[in-house]
Amino acid sequence: MLLRYKQNGFTVTGSYVFVDATEPDPAGTGRQRVPLTPRHTGGLVGMWEEHGKGRIGVELYYTGRQELEDNPFRTRSRPYVHLGLLGEIVLGKISLFANAENLLDVRQSRYDPLVLPQRAASGQWTVDAWAPLEGFIFNGGIRLRFGGH
Repeated sequence: MLLRYKQNGFTVTGSYVFVDATEPDPAGTGRQRVPLTPRHTGGLVGMWEEHGKGRIGVELYYTGRQELEDNPFRTRSRPYVHLGLLGEIVLGKISLFANAENLLDVRQSRYDPLVLPQRAASGQWTVDAWAPLEGFIFNGGIRLRFGGH
């Protein structure tokens, strides 16, 4: 589902996805949920933008539980929320922008180790990623416009 509302430079977008994905169980006992596929995900993005002046926005995304495989620490992931902010100011032909991602500093390593106690049969030394690995991110910069517009 995707919904969008726009009025006077403001835009709000909401999304929701429901996934019921299964696959044959390797043990031959029926079906199992597909690993690393959250059943519920959703998002809400709000943005104000005025051409020639700037914009500011906030984003919020939810990722639900996911079945995990070959993970000795847990069989299901934890749900998590990702929050971000964006801002840009236009000063003639120069724009200044800043972007902050994962403001809640969600990291998979806060819940369980990433490194396996011993190498898996597949040769892997780490568990599969089911949440952000990098934590909080901030970046900013300057944009220069050349030409007439």
